[in-house]
Amino acid sequence: MSLHSMMVLKTCHWHLVKTYCLHTLLFGCEIWNLCDRSMHKLNVAWNNCFRYIFRGFWRESVKLLQFFCGSLPLSYLLDQHRMLFWNRMMRSDNIVLRTLSQFRRNSAMAVGSVYNVDVFQRSHTSIKNAVWSSFTSLVNNVLGL
Repeated sequence: MSLHSMMVLKTCHWHLVKTYCLHTLLFGCEIWNLCDRSMHKLNVAWNNCFRYIFRGFWRESVKLLQFFCGSLPLSYLLDQHRMLFWNRMMRSDNIVLRTLSQFRRNSAMAVGSVYNVDVFQRSHTSIKNAVWSSFTSLVNNVLGL
């Protein structure tokens, strides 16, 4: 098998995992209350997907691989999903949803403060950009840039 076909195959595998497995894994994550150990296990599973597809060594960090694939680590994805969920709830036309989001406002603001984002004042695009820029600054620190 040629190098080009191997890369196409890995890209297809990554696309399938991102399209089907990630959405299944993150279903309902907006309301999860995870302890650190559970979050670590989810991160390990997500990182192992990268290692398996791209034949990485188990001790190697996959942050650079995730960066070049345009994917966020699972902890960032969970935070992003939570912020977008609460943003949609707050902007909903349904008064019940808006009222419920007011009760959980502090927890949404706590997640947003990690990324210097006001969850209720920002658009979806700006929330996603803030999370991505936070991850890219982490990768730049790893690379020493």
